[in-house]
Amino acid sequence: MNRLLRFLPARLMRRLGYELALHDPAALAAALEANLDAARAGHDADLRAALRKMTSLLAFQPGLVDLHQESADIVVYLCSLAAAAEINLDLGNPGQYALYRELLDALRTAEDLRQRVAAAASLALPAAKSTPELQHL
Repeated sequence: MNRLLRFLPARLMRRLGYELALHDPAALAAALEANLDAARAGHDADLRAALRKMTSLLAFQPGLVDLHQESADIVVYLCSLAAAAEINLDLGNPGQYALYRELLDALRTAEDLRQRVAAAASLALPAAKSTPELQHL
């Protein structure tokens, strides 16, 4: 059964009540690198095609608004993880405290990203007030 679970997406596994925790540093590093590779491969062709069509400020806005939503989700998730670490871990233990501090640093960085994406989206407004329009990218 465990071998079959490895083929399911992580979010689906969590919904089913399973968590895949790696015990080997090399396996963890490989999994993290595979995440980046998969993200690059999954978006590469579509992203290049969309980028060619972004010729006005307004064309950037829908993607930035979507990215802001994703970054807000990350902020909320990291905040929850940091709260769980603060409540559930022994912060007197150096290893557990290091995880807690790293989560707080990640939370601050994610919040900075969220604010910067919001600022970029604000810069993608047209010069004059107008009604919302559907952008075809």
